[in-house]
Amino acid sequence: MRILIVGAGATGGFYGGRMAQAGRDVTFLVRGERKQQIEERGLEIVSPQGNATVHPQLVTADRLASAGPFDLVLLSTKAYALDAAIEDFAPAVGPRTVVLPVLNGLRHIDVLQARFGRERVMGGSVRIVADMDEQGRIHQLTDLDEFIFGELQGGVTERAERLQHAFAVPGYTLKLTDDVLAALWRKWWILATMGGVCVVSGGTVGEMMAVPHGAETARAILREAIRIAAAHDFPADPAFAAEQERRMTDPASSLTSSMYRDMLKGAPVEADHILGDFIARAKGVLVPLLTGAYVRLKVYEAQRPH
Repeated sequence: MRILIVGAGATGGFYGGRMAQAGRDVTFLVRGERKQQIEERGLEIVSPQGNATVHPQLVTADRLASAGPFDLVLLSTKAYALDAAIEDFAPAVGPRTVVLPVLNGLRHIDVLQARFGRERVMGGSVRIVADMDEQGRIHQLTDLDEFIFGELQGGVTERAERLQHAFAVPGYTLKLTDDVLAALWRKWWILATMGGVCVVSGGTVGEMMAVPHGAETARAILREAIRIAAAHDFPADPAFAAEQERRMTDPASSLTSSMYRDMLKGAPVEADHILGDFIARAKGVLVPLLTGAYVRLKVYEAQRPH
């Protein structure tokens, strides 16, 4: 199976790198500086589960048409880069190509189905805390490494089982689900909560817990996010919600959201995709804290040099 990884950053680089490490036929679609980093140093993963350096196949957008169609396009860019990524990888999509995004939120599903057809697009979600340093090394910051995928219409198909075989490599936790929309909604409310906690507080989870009203504010943000998902018939499992509450209120935690880390770097953020679209689907649920976090992000975007 020929696999094209679109996005060689912290997410695509981690999962695609593990596949390449296991000998899968993986090619990364890359640009300028990232291409140079991987050519010079290899794709480097620093992980609690074991470090790795691989030297995968690389292709640039201008050479993709001559490479022929791929069996799978695994799309792992940031949501704000979706339109540009589609134009780059479109030549790789043939009559039988599967497009599997692991982007945040849900808006991208509609965009991809409109461009490539409903039958070509599957759903995917990853849970990993990872970042990329200035040298291009991918750092897995916690033990989280879950990769969930499945058919958007539900059930388990033959093609999903073929992908499961291709994705089943050491280094991360793989799950083929018959209800991937539930997984997408679950990740969305987790991201909205963590983003809200860090953006509202301007610090780590532990730093928020160290100040008056920090814990109660974090719990209120969590309740807002869970209520939105429930309004769309994707209620949170009580035990899992309790686990997330403990995670979001751990006084010893140095955890931050990727969106908050992007803010600290002065980089673009997924404000509209993680919080803006989420709030727009509130269905009458009152979400003052999530709205406040979204406003803060939009002010940051307006102030950020373009």
